[in-house]
Amino acid sequence: MRSAAVPGYRLSKAKPSVKVLTTLGLLGLLLGLLSASALTLAKTGLAPSSVRAYYLGTDSANELDQLLAPNTARPFAELAEVTHLHLSGGSLLLFLLCHLLSVCELSERTRIFWYSVSFGSFLLTFACPWLIIYASPQFAYLFGPAIGVFTLSLIGLTYLPLREIWFQSNAAS
Repeated sequence: MRSAAVPGYRLSKAKPSVKVLTTLGLLGLLLGLLSASALTLAKTGLAPSSVRAYYLGTDSANELDQLLAPNTARPFAELAEVTHLHLSGGSLLLFLLCHLLSVCELSERTRIFWYSVSFGSFLLTFACPWLIIYASPQFAYLFGPAIGVFTLSLIGLTYLPLREIWFQSNAAS
């Protein structure tokens, strides 16, 4: 992190060992985050009806479905626990990814775009369950796009530093 504070420092100028370490860290982090997205989608699905059913309970007329998954919303404590854990850890991970982006050869406007989109979609992803349960089930329509944009932003926040590390010219060294 110290070397990133040096004015003009870029990932493309890093020592080979730093490039390898950063690459391995980024790939591991990306795999972990993508698997978390896959787990979320496996639980909730992308369709607003399946998202509503997951967070609000099932509206099935089938008697067996009602016994197995009654029409009750996720409890407040469960939402609070999941939200707390993910906002704390996820914010740190996004900060790390965005920090790496800050030492890439990109315009200030491009960096701000990636910071805003990644944190915005991240926050919306974890706001949606609260909104679905406590405001309106119609917020289920935002869940799929929020997860999609968040996942794409994670791919971008990984790809851009890797592109900088391995494919940018290091002529200024």
